[in-house]
Amino acid sequence: MADARKVFPMQTFVSYMRGPAGTYNEDVINLLGFITQKEVDKEFAPFASGLSKAWIYEQHPELARLKKEDVAELGENVSVMSLPSDVMDEVNALFSKLDEYRTQSKELKDKVAEYEGRLEENKKKIAALESKVADYEAQMQDEGEKKIVASAAKVDDYLAKVDDLLAKIEEVKKHGVVTVSGEGGGAAEAAPAESGGTKEPEGEFGFGGGMSDGEFGF
Repeated sequence: MADARKVFPMQTFVSYMRGPAGTYNEDVINLLGFITQKEVDKEFAPFASGLSKAWIYEQHPELARLKKEDVAELGENVSVMSLPSDVMDEVNALFSKLDEYRTQSKELKDKVAEYEGRLEENKKKIAALESKVADYEAQMQDEGEKKIVASAAKVDDYLAKVDDLLAKIEEVKKHGVVTVSGEGGGAAEAAPAESGGTKEPEGEFGFGGGMSDGEFGF
């Protein structure tokens, strides 16, 4: 209710007027709440203070010159009125806007918390996928190494066969023996002529040793 009056301890005013800037104890917050007729907390206290201080000084100009050592001279309590009704529209508009900002701020904080939660979930999913990828790569590398080993074994086998074939070729070159499989199924062996003898050709055309002298009338 506007234009109400209430008595507060002098020490509350001392804490409010001469305390460190931005510090609001429970007694000071109660004082600001009464003057503005609003629900005031530490978040809204700076705004309520901006509305209240000039009004307090207007009612009690002596408080503007207040020093801690002068408290005893001014008494133990101070009576103040709440803000006049003709300024309450401005006060209501200000606190309405503050409530709106607080709601928006809470919604943003909740949204940030939600996104942070999703981010943590995604980080866990990414870590799990990275682990699976690492396992898959290790598996593929192991299988690839096995295939390489198998291929190397085949190459070694082929090389052994080639070496064996080359050895046979060298053997043929040295000894002149070649075994060839023909369509007739037989094997023909060619050997070098024996040394020390000459085989005369047979007289297929009648020029051999069997011709008698004067056979043709000479």
